[in-house]
Amino acid sequence: MNTSASRVAKTILFWFSIVFLGLMLWKLSRANSAATHSDQNTDWTTIILNTAPLILLVGFCLLLMRQMGRNKAWSRNARSASRTGIGYDLHRLEAGRKLIVGGIELPFDKGPVGHSDGDVLAHAVCDALLGAAGLGDIGTHFPDTDPKWKGANSLIFLEHAKKLLAEKDFAIEHVDAVVITERPKLGPHFPKMREALARALGVPVEKIHLKAKTNEGVDAIGRGEAIAAHVVATISRP
Repeated sequence: MNTSASRVAKTILFWFSIVFLGLMLWKLSRANSAATHSDQNTDWTTIILNTAPLILLVGFCLLLMRQMGRNKAWSRNARSASRTGIGYDLHRLEAGRKLIVGGIELPFDKGPVGHSDGDVLAHAVCDALLGAAGLGDIGTHFPDTDPKWKGANSLIFLEHAKKLLAEKDFAIEHVDAVVITERPKLGPHFPKMREALARALGVPVEKIHLKAKTNEGVDAIGRGEAIAAHVVATISRP
């Protein structure tokens, strides 16, 4: 029996028990009334025998109500279960280009090479959210072969992702990101980045958490030739 059928069966059984309980109460009331108006002494054995099934039935109804309440709570938890997605992006850095990270332009002599503005953090956040909702990736919605997105502000991608999630009744619960680069120092710019990302996603700043790491001089990132970002995003369906 599936969950829905089981729920219906328990509901029918519950109301049947309530009706039966009412009939037993009526019968017991009639019996007590008859005993009260008779000249004979009350037969306590008869009262106990009449009351015992009633007590058992009340206990059964209470147990059934508790079980139905648990099933409803489980059903609500199942519907509101959270989902998690991961996002990753990397861009080569080239002299003379603007460095945009998290929707903020940072003072630096190099910037990412990309079709849009090359915002590595925004791209990774977008991928994480789309992945959590099972909606593809950033390349699916904003292909780098489309001239429409040439030099585009990557926060537009986040706004679009937010709309796609809303259409599926998903809510953004938390975004945790780490940006990996040797230079420049990103920590002082995190407050503005969080504000920009939160505004684009339509969530409180508290739901955006940013971290920065270096690559300890290893590989292209360590040599200052690239910048990367890893993101984990948690969403839920209320």
